[in-house]
Amino acid sequence: MNKTKELFLFPYLDLLFFSILAAVSEIMSYETLKFWNSSFYFSFSMALCLISMIRWGATGVVVAMIGGIPGILFSDMPLWSGILFYVLSNAFVGIPMLVYGDRNRDKIADGHVFLLLYILLSHCSLSAGKGVMIFLLTGETTGAKDYFGATFFTLMINIIVCCVLQMRKGLICDMRYYFTEMEGEGNGNGRD
Repeated sequence: MNKTKELFLFPYLDLLFFSILAAVSEIMSYETLKFWNSSFYFSFSMALCLISMIRWGATGVVVAMIGGIPGILFSDMPLWSGILFYVLSNAFVGIPMLVYGDRNRDKIADGHVFLLLYILLSHCSLSAGKGVMIFLLTGETTGAKDYFGATFFTLMINIIVCCVLQMRKGLICDMRYYFTEMEGEGNGNGRD
């Protein structure tokens, strides 16, 4: 396989890998929740989505949407309600990256303040999306606030995971620039 074809396929394989990990993370979370019979829930799927959006832009939201599919299977909701709540509402997490646009995402990955702001805005957007879907499904108007409060611990874990991964060059970086630097410098560190 030539190098150009490998570079063309890499984004799709990377997103597929992250999506599979997100789905597996959700399944493990639901199984653990059922096994321990507790109200504590945590999944790494949003952390994986945040990383994939830095790597590939707003396209990385696919990871959150695919990661939400197991929620439909484990939920008592009807199919269409489950699709709205677990899959489509997860697309809202991509709003900050969509607004950020086509700029160099390494600026987010390199700066601690920018990374924290990105994670917080993404979580607020996700909470808003869940709130909209809760309102559409039940008429409840406090869904966004309730979801944000219920997932605050998950937000903190996402911040910790992303900050730890930020210390390792090449894991959280804009992959468009990673490949050009790798060819130009020969070491592929993915950062300026």
